[in-house]
Amino acid sequence: MGEEIFVRRASGLVRELSWFDVMIWAIACPAASGMTYYAVKMLGDPSAYGGDEVLAFFFAGLMWLPLIVAFTIISSSFPRSSSLYVFVSRTLHPILGYIPFWYWIIGGGAAMVSGFILYIGIKALGGAWTVAGLITGNKALIDTAYIVTDPIKQFIIALILIVLLWALNFFGVRAIKWTMRIITIIPLVVTIGVLVGLAFVGSNAVLNNWDKVFGPGTAKAIMDAAFKGGEYGGTTVEPLSKAPYWDATYSMLLWTLWAWTGFEAVTFVGSEVKNPTKSYIKGYIGAFIAIMLLYAANAFLVPLVGNYDFLAAYSYLQTNYPDALSSIVKGLPTPDPSVPLAASVAFLNPTLALIIGFAYFLWYLNTAMVCWVGGVRGFFSLAFDRALPEKLADVSPRWAAPTWANHLTALIAFLGAFFTLMDSMGSSLAAGVVSFFDFSCLFFVWPVGLALMLVPWWKPDLFKQMTYQSKILLAVIGGLTFAIGWYFMIFTAYKDIPVLMTNIIVGLASIIVFTIMAARNRKRGIEVEKIYYEIPPA
Repeated sequence: MGEEIFVRRASGLVRELSWFDVMIWAIACPAASGMTYYAVKMLGDPSAYGGDEVLAFFFAGLMWLPLIVAFTIISSSFPRSSSLYVFVSRTLHPILGYIPFWYWIIGGGAAMVSGFILYIGIKALGGAWTVAGLITGNKALIDTAYIVTDPIKQFIIALILIVLLWALNFFGVRAIKWTMRIITIIPLVVTIGVLVGLAFVGSNAVLNNWDKVFGPGTAKAIMDAAFKGGEYGGTTVEPLSKAPYWDATYSMLLWTLWAWTGFEAVTFVGSEVKNPTKSYIKGYIGAFIAIMLLYAANAFLVPLVGNYDFLAAYSYLQTNYPDALSSIVKGLPTPDPSVPLAASVAFLNPTLALIIGFAYFLWYLNTAMVCWVGGVRGFFSLAFDRALPEKLADVSPRWAAPTWANHLTALIAFLGAFFTLMDSMGSSLAAGVVSFFDFSCLFFVWPVGLALMLVPWWKPDLFKQMTYQSKILLAVIGGLTFAIGWYFMIFTAYKDIPVLMTNIIVGLASIIVFTIMAARNRKRGIEVEKIYYEIPPA
């Protein structure tokens, strides 16, 4: 006689999260990059310079809307750890559930991207604290600015944060819930305050105040270097020119689509959400509206206050010609282009700059937290289905928290931070791994759409368990999700050899592990196919 189909008769997790938690988690995970980094960084991309940020964020949001509806339908119907994986693997085929979510868990959705986010999140501190230090002339603040803009020191800070998240996850979802409430509400309030403040400081405030921070004539010199080119600090700068309006706006989609990612992460805690039907509906609707409003306001106000062309010039030089930029500002820190940097220059208040820097850094910390929790639950759910070693399904009986899945997530998060460090130091191999995040984060979308379209006809027993039993609704949302998923997959399938090899290696590893586990289960008398006949226990 064989063993139990699943590792245990119950998951060991507890329902602790409310609709409010679903909402703030769904706000936190997408918010970091779009509201702190990409809104300025993308302006210096030669293919995107000249585009309309507001339209780019709006179009990206519309593309994500069918996906969010799909996530709501599935998570409210099958509230389990890794709800999307559970639904796809039971509706289509185990391997069509396993491979896409393996990519997501390992790469751009959860474990590895957590380390990436914690590394680049330090940049939110760098810009604002540089301004505070230069305004006051405070040596300690200026030294801190050099620390948080130095790649090695950023890596060390990221490692410390990885240890903190690893430790916090041992105390279960209740501790995570209250931590997330604190580290999301604080930056949300500060961000709204910043946007209101930017609406009153007037246009071109950053351009007008720049010389007061970085020295007389530096703003004009930055724009001259970017738009006229020439020799600066031994570096030849190629001039930046505007791309056609619609071409540039379309190019911005690569940035803004990534900025909207993260809504899916909340589906991975389905077993820990109270009243999941109402919670996912209210939480996702509130989060989508909030993110759309915040992104639109951010994308409109920051280029207006900062001066679109100046921000593009600074971003272009800082990204492509950092030595030239350093020579222009005479060796002062040159932090990455970001909203905290622009807002701090616009307000010219050192105390506000310190608050802004810390608050916007929290956007990255709470994003990493949600991704981390998604990774832990992802590994847990695959192990619960015996598709990964059962040890990864271990749960602390005291804290109702996965243990070994948390260890594995920490290890891969470390790799994410390390490859991000190496990318910043010019490694083409590391750049390929970091670029792999785009594909691995979005590869899961098309199977979700396909499963929604087919479930009424392919698995009518599952269809009868769904909270929305409209074949037309599932066909429409599923079809849109499938089409958008294919677009994402093609759009992020970069041809660079390091990216291709990373994709291949990660995918091959998934098949090898799945095959070994299937053979092992069969040998122990566990009929593998029966695992995927049932929804796992909550």
